[in-house]
Amino acid sequence: MSSESVSKAGRQGDSLSVISFRKLCVSILWNTGRHDSGKSEALAVPITEQHTEESLCFAHIYALAGVAGVNYSANRYDYGIDGHFIPVKQRGSRFIDTGFPLDYQAKATVNWELKDKRIVYDLEAKTYNDLVGRTAAESSVILILLCLPKKREQWHSASCDETILRNCCYWHTINGVPTNNETKKRIFIPSEQLLTPASLNQLLALERERRESQTS
Repeated sequence: MSSESVSKAGRQGDSLSVISFRKLCVSILWNTGRHDSGKSEALAVPITEQHTEESLCFAHIYALAGVAGVNYSANRYDYGIDGHFIPVKQRGSRFIDTGFPLDYQAKATVNWELKDKRIVYDLEAKTYNDLVGRTAAESSVILILLCLPKKREQWHSASCDETILRNCCYWHTINGVPTNNETKKRIFIPSEQLLTPASLNQLLALERERRESQTS
């Protein structure tokens, strides 16, 4: 086969790939439109409900950190902590991480309620004990709770003008003694502890002050 034939065949293959991809996109849009209009079932979801909730929680966290101008990370393995927020400082022309991280454990749930201006949530006892077990010498850790709507179709929506993630995340610190409960431990989060870019930066500033006061 001549080089011209090979080139022609390659172009034809590329064209077929583009056509196939376009057909796939049209199919997705058509099915999505049908779902939005209530005329067919939703597209198949290959991951579990819990993993979907976790994905939405991290989407909230990453968006908040980005707007706050804070570096962040997610742990590859979960040993009681899901990740870290790390403030950034400027040294000359470079921007680098500071040595004052704030750890977080992330949870997402539909099983919550607002009562007397407090978020009521039943946290796993083992997670409660992981969080309460931190000593003053260690980095502080906050619990981040994404309170999802009861109806799954309200969790996320997107249009040409906006992307909406519902509802919001709250932050909480847990102090005291470990629980003897075997399964759950009820916690109460003040509703004003909304996690926003501003409150995240305030938490990081407080953590830095706390750590620096230990060396003064």
